[in-house]
Amino acid sequence: MTTEAKRGQFFAAPPMAEPVLPWRPEYGSIDDPPHSREIGADVYVFTAPDYALSVNSVYAITPEGVIVLDTQLLPRHAEKLLQDIRKRTDKPIRFVSNSHHHPDHILGNELFRNEGAELVSSYFTARLIDSHTFWYLQFLNGVWGGHLPAGYVVPRSTFTRSRTLWLGKEPVQLFEFADSTTISGETVDITVAWLPRQKVLHVADLLMSRMHTFFADGTSVPDWLAQLENLRKLVQDLKPRVIVPGHGLPGDAGLIDAQERYLKAVRRLVMEHCDGGASPLTDEAKDRLRQDIINELPDCGNHLALDISLQLIQLLGPLAFLVGRPGKPRGARIPTLI
Repeated sequence: MTTEAKRGQFFAAPPMAEPVLPWRPEYGSIDDPPHSREIGADVYVFTAPDYALSVNSVYAITPEGVIVLDTQLLPRHAEKLLQDIRKRTDKPIRFVSNSHHHPDHILGNELFRNEGAELVSSYFTARLIDSHTFWYLQFLNGVWGGHLPAGYVVPRSTFTRSRTLWLGKEPVQLFEFADSTTISGETVDITVAWLPRQKVLHVADLLMSRMHTFFADGTSVPDWLAQLENLRKLVQDLKPRVIVPGHGLPGDAGLIDAQERYLKAVRRLVMEHCDGGASPLTDEAKDRLRQDIINELPDCGNHLALDISLQLIQLLGPLAFLVGRPGKPRGARIPTLI
């Protein structure tokens, strides 16, 4: 392009326009299908393929309409989620709740807004979606490129601490398990959803089931372990029939123990490869660390999540991952639940 053609124009050059990590066959492909399963009482879990990070969306069908928890990363999977709902009901989609601001849970919002759903999140999550998603899209463009949406939608219906959504006589209780004042694990914001009649607890990315965990975008292992203790207390009180993690297979309270084992193992290995956190993660150390994590945790799938995490921890350094919040950790402020 000539100098004359450039004059008086702005040009955007995304910093991550090129691939940010080499593609591996185990990641799968864009054509891999998602799948869905009923977990009882007209509640369904829709799971993206490994290519899209095995992210879960949950939807519940009630006599007065449908509620959806999280809306996927790629538009093609948001559309598949909508098709899955429409195979089972023609009732209106009344609400969509975003559990936190990470793009794999919110980039399908526009499709559901266009279906007439009310988009709901905590105020803190809405602010983070508004401030962070543009930059996430720049980074993720180096992974998924043109498969990503061109923009994003921020929920306008927000709450602090807790909110109950009513579908006729059916309540769905939302409450902030992590916010700007509490300890944070995988993310600084987490809204947990409780469906009391169905006895289903959606805990978002507090837990990831039988897959590698994201552990770089604000992750603090000591704080996350403290969060898991808070989650144990909540599960003891509510006695959910099913716990749905943000990624991977639904299960029971054993998911908490598995997440704890994973975090402790990865923390130990990161410390070994980074001199207790004093040294950056070199390319050579990253390759060794990756293989050691896979060897120690052979039952965990979705190596794409692992590789994105290692790439980020190399960029950001290991200390934030290894060090917790100073002082006594403050747990979630749990409201009275039905």
